[in-house]
Amino acid sequence: MNKSIEHINLEEAYRELQIQLEEANDIIGAIRSGEVDALVVNGKDGHQLFSLKSADHSYRIFIEQMIESAITLDHNGRILYSNSQFAAICKTPLENVIGKDFLIFIDEDYRDFAKEIIDIAWDTDTKAELFLKDGHENKTAVQLSLKKLTLDEGVSLSIIITDLTDLKKSQFLLQTKNEELEAARKIADELNDNLESIVRERTLELEVRNNELRTALNDLKESEDNLHSAFNAGDLGSCSLDLVTGKAEMSAKFRELYGLPKSGDINWEMVLSAVDPAYIDELNQVLRQCITFGTPVDSTYPIRHLTTGEKRWMRVVGKCKQDDDGNFISVYAVLMDVTDQKQDEQRKNDFIAMVSHELKTPLTSMKAYIQVLQLKARKDNIDFAGKALEGVDKQIGKMTKMVNGFLNVARLESGKIGMDLAPVELTKLVSTVVDEYMTVGSGHYINQNFSDELFINADVDKLGQVVNNLISNAIKYSPNHTEIFIDCFSDDQNAIFKIKDLGMGISQADLPRLFDRFYRVENLKTATVAGFGIGLYLSAEIIERHQGKIWAESELGQGASFYFSIPLAQTKS
Repeated sequence: MNKSIEHINLEEAYRELQIQLEEANDIIGAIRSGEVDALVVNGKDGHQLFSLKSADHSYRIFIEQMIESAITLDHNGRILYSNSQFAAICKTPLENVIGKDFLIFIDEDYRDFAKEIIDIAWDTDTKAELFLKDGHENKTAVQLSLKKLTLDEGVSLSIIITDLTDLKKSQFLLQTKNEELEAARKIADELNDNLESIVRERTLELEVRNNELRTALNDLKESEDNLHSAFNAGDLGSCSLDLVTGKAEMSAKFRELYGLPKSGDINWEMVLSAVDPAYIDELNQVLRQCITFGTPVDSTYPIRHLTTGEKRWMRVVGKCKQDDDGNFISVYAVLMDVTDQKQDEQRKNDFIAMVSHELKTPLTSMKAYIQVLQLKARKDNIDFAGKALEGVDKQIGKMTKMVNGFLNVARLESGKIGMDLAPVELTKLVSTVVDEYMTVGSGHYINQNFSDELFINADVDKLGQVVNNLISNAIKYSPNHTEIFIDCFSDDQNAIFKIKDLGMGISQADLPRLFDRFYRVENLKTATVAGFGIGLYLSAEIIERHQGKIWAESELGQGASFYFSIPLAQTKS
């Protein structure tokens, strides 16, 4: 523990006082023993020379000039002589000191000790420390040097009194500082012990954490190995794209599926060079949505293998990673070859298209024959035949509608169905479709609530087919004589169509799959409703080609609400 400057100064002052005291004692001893004949004394009047030989008068002058206090006692302990320094230390006039018992100037607690010392001093030179007491009850620490002295006047006891006040103060301050240093040392030792204990505890904790990290790293490596094994078993490739540098990291399988170099850096442009040009914009749009909004990547597109030139279909599924500030910094994705699935779907679509086309011709002929028979039945007033033919005509109409649906699915997935977009006022289009249902009579009450005109760019026939399908579903899946509510409104950016029925409702489990191809809600209530699950699928595809969205909200027993939104057309100012 380092000592303070004050502590060091105190120690130096203490040593100086000790030296001065020793020098004074040595001088007094020399005087008393007769070893010196004269002294140079630095008193209040400067340096003066005193001869000590046979000089009682001179001795007294010398004593008076001393810095220390000096007195002489007779055998009864009375003060025969005192210099002014002793009177001053006792704060008593000099005349009140001479002739007084020396013991009255000693602190009560030390008087017995002083008497004992004085008695001894008549035979042996003696030194002792005790406390004087002045007239104000103040105590002063002093050292007494006692020696029997023979002068012309006779034998007396000489006492030189050294004031120890400064020395005692220094001793006290030193003791205090030493105690403080000792306390500080103990605190430092405790801190060191505590620090060592804390270091041991932290070291043990770090060892535990390191073991946990090692275990976690091993588990992670094992998971990574398992993941790679699963990827390899499933013929899956993986890739990551750094959105800051544009650098792409590809697994060996990914490179193989694209025909990319087996080693070296790969960038996004190299990946796009294999993609069918017709799908590049769509793929970039998916990527932009992911980067901007964090939308998960899920896109299927054809590529031309960069090595073999073979056309393959790929599906990429991935997510965007964020940094601590919420910025999207990279995309991680899994790539799979879905060529076989696409080919199976294409063969199925071709088969459906072929069968539908083959069915359409005889259905058209049958409908024509029925219409001729209906005319003849009305002409001949054959009611039964007329009603029977009317029923047959309705069933042929349903079959024709079903066949047209299958044909549309086939055309849609082969990319042969186009959109003839033109400015359309949505409320008028919806009103036209509703009027057709009102004319034939549906057994439901259709409540229309339209806002102002809503202009959009749309294919009238295709969008009319969507509205027709949604109204038809609302009628099929709700009881007769219940209300159906149709609303058209805008949110400043999109025109929104909403239709709500009071029917059986849809479970939460079925909602996400409503717009999948050939998906139908299967329960006791829907078992008697005809359909193949292509209407909503076609509607969703048509709305998507209008850059819109379609969705549903429902709970079982609470009816269902279907919506679609299409961007409003830009009006010229």
